[in-house]
Amino acid sequence: MLDSFRFPRFLGVFIILVSFILLPSCKKKESEETEDLLTLLGLGLYARSCAGQNSFPSSGAVGALTRLQIQPSQTSTSISSYNNPHHVYPPQSGVSRKNILSIFYPGTGSSPCEIGAILQQGATRGYHVIGLSYPNNDAVNSICNQGDARLDLSCFENFRNEVVTGADVSPYISVDVINSVEGRILSLLQHLTTTRPGEGWDQFLTGNNVNWPLVYVGGHSQGSGHAAYHGKRRAVARVSIYSGVSDYSLQYSSLPSWLGAAQSAPAGSYYGLIHENDSVANFSGNQNQVTDVWLNQFGMTGTLTNTNVGAPFANSHRLVTSACNGMGTAALHSCPMINGFQSIWNYVSFP
Repeated sequence: MLDSFRFPRFLGVFIILVSFILLPSCKKKESEETEDLLTLLGLGLYARSCAGQNSFPSSGAVGALTRLQIQPSQTSTSISSYNNPHHVYPPQSGVSRKNILSIFYPGTGSSPCEIGAILQQGATRGYHVIGLSYPNNDAVNSICNQGDARLDLSCFENFRNEVVTGADVSPYISVDVINSVEGRILSLLQHLTTTRPGEGWDQFLTGNNVNWPLVYVGGHSQGSGHAAYHGKRRAVARVSIYSGVSDYSLQYSSLPSWLGAAQSAPAGSYYGLIHENDSVANFSGNQNQVTDVWLNQFGMTGTLTNTNVGAPFANSHRLVTSACNGMGTAALHSCPMINGFQSIWNYVSFP
């Protein structure tokens, strides 16, 4: 989940923190947002819940929603690794359909189970929603700031290009087309079109291609960087950035050039939310690193606005939160993913 360094899954302090903030999204029924903090600190329960869902995925009802857990290997015989299930939600029954596909990319080492709350929120708003499982064990800031890679100014862009598209452009990672973000989206949509007729998944395909103008992309931490990069390459309709983008070269004390490249997504389509004291995302040590990138490289307009002012958040595309202050580094980085941010998610990701 962290963009700048990796933790083993479900180990140490990181898991204790994540178990408190994300447990509600992985239960069979969504917990009340006011549930006692001590209950949420059930480390063992949380670990077993997501580990169990990843090892033994099953589809079923989550409140008024239908959740489909589909292993990538079910969608293509060419996929055999990174097989944690995609989490897929058709629009909630009885809610007017947006006819927009919202795809969310989890962060480094994370799975769709761990960001279930934001996926479910999108479905309650009438979106078709996918939490994507993809190759995400390697952190770009770790890879591109060590060894020979630290001298390679193109490392960051080539890394993200290969993960997103499967193009063989990076010597530091190996992802082919079928296992790339785009390849897995395409295989999953083709699978859903065949196996779930009548739910409207076919509208997001044009022949053997994804119909990108009907797609919103978003992500947390490293996943937010993939979403931002995707908006540079494809004419997606919206890009939602949570706790990122963190790409930064320590060797050259500079940002990688891809951040400032022309984008294919429409002007004004990027929105972001970050904790005001997120030292993980602000990898350079400059506490304004990320929000300055939003303004100067991504063209995200509006004054930097704290979410405590309430909707419509001064109509800004650059939001910060003070929630979770006093907690540890990992908790601040993960804070924008907790239950209780639904109205903010609606503004950033699900208008």
